[in-house]
Amino acid sequence: MNIRTITAAIFLAAFVSTPVYAVAPVSDATINGSSNSSGNNASNAELLKRINELSRIMTIRNKMQVRFQSRLDDLGQEINEIKGSIEVFENQLNQIENRQRTLFQMLDERQQAPRAQSPLSVAPSEIEDLGANSAKAAYQAAVDLVLSDKQYKQAITAFEAFVIDHSSSAYVPNAQYWLGQLLYKEKKRSEARTAFLVVTEKYPESDKRADSLFKIGVIDEYSGSASSAKSFYRKAISEYPNSSAAGLAAKRLKGL
Repeated sequence: MNIRTITAAIFLAAFVSTPVYAVAPVSDATINGSSNSSGNNASNAELLKRINELSRIMTIRNKMQVRFQSRLDDLGQEINEIKGSIEVFENQLNQIENRQRTLFQMLDERQQAPRAQSPLSVAPSEIEDLGANSAKAAYQAAVDLVLSDKQYKQAITAFEAFVIDHSSSAYVPNAQYWLGQLLYKEKKRSEARTAFLVVTEKYPESDKRADSLFKIGVIDEYSGSASSAKSFYRKAISEYPNSSAAGLAAKRLKGL
């Protein structure tokens, strides 16, 4: 065998003796495990972040609910106070009406039919008495519509007619006050205020002036004119300190 042939045989033998399949690469378990752990840690961190955010939102919502409930409680208290004030006002109104009724029962006499006389035989003083009796009867009829018949709308008309037909009567201030009461009852607050204002400005000596000042204050308060309401409450207190109207005005003034 020549040298070339021997060299080829050696090369062939070396090739055949080498394994056909190469050894498969070995994976690094440590590296793979580290990768999975990092992914889990990231997921856990994201989950904790979401839980913390939800916890924060729940805390804020709970605080808001507590705040809203506190405000609702305050509003409920304010409503109860307003209801109490209305009840006091209505009670005072009933007391005034009862006092008015008692006063008329004590002071008013039954209307007696005037004696038929010739106009020429009637003295001037008797004519004045007839006019006074007529005014008294008209006034009493209007009052009876309120106290006895409970015909409030008809009573308004009767008192309005009275102050026109008997403008010089001593009963006019009381008639104006009755008008204010009745108009307020019919929820005509602006007209009621005008009626009360006539009493306070035109009839300063009237025993209804203190109550009229207080009622104007109440109307102004409900109308949202707090400064005007305070002014009338203070007038009632300063000018009539011992009156029931002054006591009620002082209570209302504290609430403003």
